[in-house]
Amino acid sequence: MRVSVILGHPRKRSFNSAIASVVVDALREKGHQVFFHDLYEENFDPLLPKNELLRHTELEQKIEEHCVELSSAEGIVIIHPNWWGQPPAILKGWMDRVFRPGVAYEFKEGDLGEGIPDGLLKAKIAVIFNTSNTSE
Repeated sequence: MRVSVILGHPRKRSFNSAIASVVVDALREKGHQVFFHDLYEENFDPLLPKNELLRHTELEQKIEEHCVELSSAEGIVIIHPNWWGQPPAILKGWMDRVFRPGVAYEFKEGDLGEGIPDGLLKAKIAVIFNTSNTSE
């Protein structure tokens, strides 16, 4: 199984990082192909440029790689702290830029966005580790 593991915590020695390490090791030990991304380590830019709002646009190579991995993943694991009742901005920005039309969803032909999107992801399993300890 191909599994995408996304970490959204700035500290390398955090509880979230420890969870990510255990998850990645356990998945690999079981023979799964793992795509691991530490968004802070990669210095992921969470800002959605206006040109990326268009479905058919040229994407930065890093964004394109994330999109390809997400589309082929059969499982998704997201690990992040809970800050002010939400994930960190870097994770929200990753979702805005990678869960995009043509990758994660599409609207039926003729629908201008007012309907319910059809999901495109192969992944039928998603696990989110949301820790509320803001100091770690």
